[in-house]
This record gives sequence, structure tokens and C-alpha cells, in this order.
Amino acid sequence: MNKITILTISQGFSFLKRFYLWFREYIKNHFFHYRGPSAVLESLIRGFGILNIDYQLNPEIKDISDIVCVISGVDALKWAIKAKKQGQIKKIIAGPNIVITPEDAGGILLDEAIDLIIVPSQWVKDFYASFKSGFDEKIKVWAAGVEICPESNEKRKGCLVYKKDVDEKLFSSIIKYLKSKNIDYEIIKYGRYKKEKYFRMLNKIKFMVYLQEVESQGIALLEAWMRNIPALVWNQGHFEYKKVAKKVFGNISAPYLTKECGMFFKDFNDFEEKLPIFLDGINQFKSREYVINNFSDEVVAKNYLKIIKEL
Repeated sequence: MNKITILTISQGFSFLKRFYLWFREYIKNHFFHYRGPSAVLESLIRGFGILNIDYQLNPEIKDISDIVCVISGVDALKWAIKAKKQGQIKKIIAGPNIVITPEDAGGILLDEAIDLIIVPSQWVKDFYASFKSGFDEKIKVWAAGVEICPESNEKRKGCLVYKKDVDEKLFSSIIKYLKSKNIDYEIIKYGRYKKEKYFRMLNKIKFMVYLQEVESQGIALLEAWMRNIPALVWNQGHFEYKKVAKKVFGNISAPYLTKECGMFFKDFNDFEEKLPIFLDGINQFKSREYVINNFSDEVVAKNYLKIIKEL
């Protein structure tokens, strides 16, 4: 296979602007908690390194190869589309972190110059496919991975409540219930922590309660499962994108949750019923094994290469 070019920044920008954009992302990723696009890119690069795959990240225009993978960045994708139409490159693979819906950014994902669109889970593929007849034939599902970390020897106790987008009444009810059952807990809020802090907390707890309306993949969950932390995940089973008046259905808050790594609950009454069952069987979960087998950096990099080879 020829060298793979990964783009996240438009090659039409000047060197100074490209450097500024790179530095801005570096600051975000290292001093704040902006995990999505950066975690996906980092996983793929780590996987390519393990497999000794020849790739380049945001190279000079003269060095760009025939296959261009735009992992993120609308401007990067605009440049790639223009370059392909001018005969500078041959293939464009777009995603998974470009836009929220295919109609965003002027419907850029619908451009015929794009050979393949990558999305992080099946429900996202179904959602994208609903925008255009036959669009699903152009879409492949690929999930990013996480690093294999050492197992913690620390004594584990209590619960980590991961708060993202959740109804405040439900959140308050869950906290009150944990207190009533004398279950130790800590709260972590999305966007307000560095990953190192999150990992330290994961090494000390026995389980997680994950509160988020919708996840395209759920990197934070994979990181918990890698550390053998099963999760009780809130899932209403549906979500509406009001901007485009479309609903999505299914396990949308944790598309990769299986019986090896946790359970779902749909509301507070269901939480009250599920938590005792969850805790009674907590030693039966095998979340670390599940993630190592399906979401290690090496495994997901192989999956990505397979998609490219099928083009």
C-alpha cells in the first residue's frame, strides 16, 4: 500500500496559520478535556505505529499521497475535494469527525468527490443514510480505540458518576439514591478535567454511572472498560436532532456497550431496579478483555486499513 496521508488542517493555509491551528489543538488537548477528534486521531496514529504503517500527518502539499484521509476539519476536507477535482489526489476518505449531520457546512459530505465516509457507529450510519437515497453505500462504520494500560493494584471502592448532558432532576435523584444506600461516589463533569485525572479516578473505583443523552462512540466509556470498570449507562433509546427534525433510536448513549461491560437503564425507576442487579453481578463483567479484543489501537488500525484496501 502507498503512503497514507492524514489531514486535519487545510493545505491551502499558510505555514503560520497551519502552525497556529496545530498549536491551538495542542493546548486544548493537553490542558483541557477536548477528547473526541484528538482521541480518534491519536488512537489511529498509535495503531499505525504498532503496525509500522507508512503514513504522514498534515504534510506539505508536494508530499501528499494519492490516498487522503481527512479525519477531521471542514477546511481540510474542502481542500481535499478541490485537489481531487484538479487531479492532485485519487481517493478521499472523510471522517469520522467532520460534521454532526451531512447537511452541515453546506452539505460537504454529500460531495461526489468523496469516495468513502467513515462514521463511528451503526446508529450514526443509519442517521446519515436517512439524508439521501443510496447514501449508505458510501458509508463505513469504524470505531477508534484506546491504549492498553496496566491493570491497577489499588483497592477499589465506590462509584464514579460521569455527568455530560443529562436532565438535572435525574442526576439529582441518582446522587440522592447513592447517598441513601451509603455508596461512596465521586462526580466528574465532561469538559472540566484532564485525562490524567480521569484515569487516576478510574483506578480507584468499582463502577461507573454514565449520564449522557447521545454518544457517537463513547471514548470515555472505552477508557473505563479498559480499566475493568463496568458502567451503568443511562439510555432513553431515542434522541431528536431538532436542527434537522430527525430522530435516532437504539443504544445511542453507548453504542458499544455489551453484557461484558455493563447495563443500560432508561429512567430513575429503572435505575433503582437495575443498580442492585448490576452490583450483584459486578464480578462477572469482563470489560477489559472485551476492549483489548475489539478496541485496542492495533485492532482498530487494522480495521481502518481493511476499509482503505477495499476502496
